[in-house]
Amino acid sequence: MPTHTIVCADGDEETRSLITESLLEWLADHGIALEWHNGTPDSDDEWLRRIGDADGLLLLWAIPDQVMRAARNLKAIAWVGTGVSTFVNIPLATELGIIVSNTPGYGNNAVAEHALGLMLALARKTVSLDAAIRTGEWPRDNATGIELFGKTVGVIGLGGIGTRVAQLCGALGMRVLAWTRNPSPDRLAAAGATYADLDDLLAASDIVTLHLPHTSETDRLISAARLRLMKPSAFLINTARAELIEQDALIAALRDGRLAGAALDVFTDEPLLPDDPLRRLPNVVLTPHVGWNTPDANRRSVEIAVNNLISVLAGNPTNVVSA
Repeated sequence: MPTHTIVCADGDEETRSLITESLLEWLADHGIALEWHNGTPDSDDEWLRRIGDADGLLLLWAIPDQVMRAARNLKAIAWVGTGVSTFVNIPLATELGIIVSNTPGYGNNAVAEHALGLMLALARKTVSLDAAIRTGEWPRDNATGIELFGKTVGVIGLGGIGTRVAQLCGALGMRVLAWTRNPSPDRLAAAGATYADLDDLLAASDIVTLHLPHTSETDRLISAARLRLMKPSAFLINTARAELIEQDALIAALRDGRLAGAALDVFTDEPLLPDDPLRRLPNVVLTPHVGWNTPDANRRSVEIAVNNLISVLAGNPTNVVSA
């Protein structure tokens, strides 16, 4: 009989396929059973039925507060991703003694490559040219792009993703400036970047790319005033959080030609609302919050989350975000 049970109460077949047979065998050998349920529970009662007496919960989306309060045996929640505070009430979990973890680093390369792809799409007008050809045009007269080689990129946030973006841009021959709240020579050297004050970075960069979490300190960090610091020829890339940018000011800058273009993978409203003005701007590239979404990154995230639950049961919690 298993000593412990971990459960996924809101799973799907794609994520379940990432749980390898060898991992299941390892869990069984160590007295841990994994139970899997597909689809988000449609009521609190269904949540609690699926969780049962499980010690750990592997969570893909959000768990209601009242379910956490009622799941008396639950010791740990491992969220499959990084921005867990949007999906789990961390203060409540701390109050209840539930250890909450996330999966940092799983998507560093995936998001960094997506950011680079968005830069290239803007620089070479890939999306608009593709759309024109599909409607029967041959738009070579309006096809002049720019090269990234020799341009200055400003990387805002130098965690795992920002560092990887800086490395990729450096490999293309770009000059890399970086702003981070906690600069150090080692971090800058690893990224191949030169530290710059935020406002100076914005003024000097041909491309600015955001890689910060959303906190009270970073909310609307890229304000209307800071957007005015950027070159009219510059591009702004956001694969982090929509709340980092003052959205109305960004739309106005793009509409008025005070900013050449933007590429966004994150939005205040997701899905993007049908009447959102971003949909109508020709100098914007939009993707539906998919920067993290590759098979390799998804597999790493699930493996980290399962290991987080195992670590709690072993008395040595890892990647903890609750107090």
